[in-house]
Formats: sequence, C-alpha cells, structure tokens
Amino acid sequence: MIGFDALRLPAALRRSITGALSARFPQSVLLIGAEEQTRILGRTIAAALLCEQGCPCGTCNSCRKAEKELHPDLIEIDEDGEIKVETARRIRAEASVLPNESARKVFVIAHAEQMNPAAQNALLKVLEEPPKYCFFILLATQPDRILETILSRCTRYQLPPDEETPDETLLPLLVPYLRALSSGNECEMMRAAVGLEKLSRVQLRGWLSLLQTALRDAVFAAGSLGPPLLPFVSAETASLAGRLPVRTLTALYELCGTLSIRVERNAAASAMTCALTADAYSLAYLKKRGSP
Repeated sequence: MIGFDALRLPAALRRSITGALSARFPQSVLLIGAEEQTRILGRTIAAALLCEQGCPCGTCNSCRKAEKELHPDLIEIDEDGEIKVETARRIRAEASVLPNESARKVFVIAHAEQMNPAAQNALLKVLEEPPKYCFFILLATQPDRILETILSRCTRYQLPPDEETPDETLLPLLVPYLRALSSGNECEMMRAAVGLEKLSRVQLRGWLSLLQTALRDAVFAAGSLGPPLLPFVSAETASLAGRLPVRTLTALYELCGTLSIRVERNAAASAMTCALTADAYSLAYLKKRGSP
C-alpha cells in the first residue's frame, strides 16, 4: 500500500491531508488534478479511512483488502463515458446500507466531471448530509464541468502537476497577506497581493498552496483540533481563527483552489491580484456570514 509520504505531492498539501485524517476528515471531498495522480491519492485516502491503524499501514486486513480491491466497504465508480442518473441512484442506495466490515464506507468516484446534470443533482442530498459512516471522494480533471451545487458541498484539494512542489521559502511572502486579511484592511491586502506579481507561475501556485494550508491551520485553531502545519505563521493563523468564522475560512480555502486552476490556465498576474483582494475581501467581510 502506498503511504502519503511516497506520493509525489507538495509537502504542504500532503501535511494538510494527513492532518485532516488525524482529526475529522471531510465526508465529501473533490480531488482535482491529473487522472493518475488523483486516482492514487483517492485510493490512498480511502485505504486510510478504512485502515485499522488510520495510516494506511499497508499490513492490516483492511489495507490488504483495499489494495486488492476486495474491501466490501470501498466502492469505486469508474465508468467509461457519461455517468448517468441510474449510477447516482445506485450510489445513493448503497450509501444507506451500513458498512459490512469497517466502521466506515468509502465511495471513490472517478471522472466525476462525466456525471450528467441529472446524476449530479441526484447526489446533492447525500453529499450535503451523508450518513455518519459514509465518505465520498470525487476525482476530476476538469472541475469546471461540475455543477456549482456539487462543488459547494465538497472540500476541494487542488493537486499541482507532479513536477511542481510548493517552495516553502515563499512563507515570508505569506505573512503580510495573512495579517492584512485578518485586519480586514482591503488596501493592505492589495499591497501584499501586488508583491506576488513578480512570482513565476510555479511559485504563485506554490504560494496559493501554502495559503490553503494556513487557512486549514486557522480552521484547526478555531476548533482546537491539533497543532499547526505551518508553525512559522501560527500567530497569523490564530488571529484569523479569532477574526473569521470557520465557514468563511473554508470559503477562502476553496477560493485558493479556484485561483490555482486559473493560474494553470495562464491567468494574468493582475487578475490574481484582483481576486486575492476584491474576491477574498468580499468573502470575508462583505457577504453575510453564517455561524462556524
């Protein structure tokens, strides 16, 4: 069984997923990236959720069955072509059945963007309010083909290309932006974002990955869920946790994933500055915020 440390993932992203598994992993997630990369990561997360040790350890009975694709509580959906509403209804029906061997039941849906609108709509309710034992891992290479209603119900993880890894020397560039975001000063947010325009596309994606990890730390700080993954900016993430509700921090986390996709599509640096200023400020301070 492949462990997380063996995957070719950015360190910040790997720590974020591992940290989530050590606390309470989201029940509906969307992995965005290259097909083989998301498939391996999806199966590894599924194995970890079913593992008797929570690793995945690769040696327990659950891990061995998951590796051989024999685990009765691991359901993989990988269809050729369009995924129709009948498949979504079958998933929904299976989700209502208690696990056979483990405490959890995990669904891995490959090519999630191939679900037609009827199939996506059929899954909305179960993704929003899954049974406590159910976890859904959606894999996609083209998330723009997925309905916003589905996207809003999933915690998204954007995987960069295999050869790219976030440069953690970019952490000092993260501090002024986090401080400006926490202060609610839109002008300071713009000043910090403008400084990113000199970065290369690879570096900017790395910076966005670090920002996502910082936002994850803020969510964990708000709920006292565990130590930070980026202790270098723990003061800033603690400030964010005290300033913004968890729902808003999660929305900002998802904005980073959207912006990473835009960077991959060669979005202009000025557009990123605008999004990191106006869009982030709007999410944090202008839109009506719900409770954490």
